[in-house]
Amino acid sequence: MGKDSVYLNFVFVAISLLLLILVGILGYSLIEGWNWLDAFYQTVITFSTVGFHEVSPLSQAGRMFTVFLIFFGLVIIALLSGSVTTWFVSSQILAKRKIQKMKKKIASLKDHVIICGGGETAKTVIRELLQAKKPFVVIEQKPEIVNELKELFPEMLIIEGDATKDEILEEANIAKAHGLITTMPVDADNLFIVVSARSLNPNLIVISRAVDPHTESKLYKAGANYVIVPNVVEGLRMASVLLRPTLVSFLEIMMSNNDVALRLEEVALPDDSNLIEKTLNEARIPQRTGLIVIALKRAKDSQWIFNPVSSTILHKNDRLIVLGDEERIGKLHALLKE
Repeated sequence: MGKDSVYLNFVFVAISLLLLILVGILGYSLIEGWNWLDAFYQTVITFSTVGFHEVSPLSQAGRMFTVFLIFFGLVIIALLSGSVTTWFVSSQILAKRKIQKMKKKIASLKDHVIICGGGETAKTVIRELLQAKKPFVVIEQKPEIVNELKELFPEMLIIEGDATKDEILEEANIAKAHGLITTMPVDADNLFIVVSARSLNPNLIVISRAVDPHTESKLYKAGANYVIVPNVVEGLRMASVLLRPTLVSFLEIMMSNNDVALRLEEVALPDDSNLIEKTLNEARIPQRTGLIVIALKRAKDSQWIFNPVSSTILHKNDRLIVLGDEERIGKLHALLKE
């Protein structure tokens, strides 16, 4: 039975119950001449079969009317009880189906991101991933935070569980994940998650939060690719705002404002790209896409080349930092696949 039909059935039974009460009040008032309060009281104790004494001795017609109320009252109460039970069972089944559907979606994910924790830091990450249309799944243990996240991001995939446990990470399909971000408020949990994630997927890009700057080195040793220390980042940002306010404002707008057409984007050169071993001059990226190549990071030694010259040679898996709108970035992706 569908949710709508259960609701309609419940409404029908509730209306029938109200009508029965009205009929009882009118019947006792007309047959026995009772006032409205006495008639209401007698009606309720009659169809509920609680066994209290009658308000006053009943006439023959009153007794027949009471039998009528008892019979239909029992039927309506039985229907009401069935409707409530059906609604409860239907809700439970619907919740289980929703969980199973979500598990199937998570199992089908590939190159996704796993977010451990659902606090304010995680919410910021979620918004960025949604904007970038990057698939992801969130792991959060506290039910109240899970419910809050579901309200904020209704279509989000989420697992209610302890991210420090291997089986929960496996449920998040970590074997096929592209990256993992752990934003737990306790460094010990972040450290445990990093160790588990690295053992379950050696190729995973692991980004961890470090509340205490002294745990940064431990997280790197445990297998994290990047460690973010909020206190250090906040301090650098505050100093940058003071020293270079216009530049900071520009970067913030570029990275987070949806109304701005131009964006900074990172694009990797795939192994089979026809631009590999060509110079930037030969690739003609600005001419063919309209993008500005700001920097290049070598895949071989992670060396950065800022404002690369036209004679710079592109190698496989090098990463380009480009500036442009989504349409032009899409042209670059198409160009790399030619």
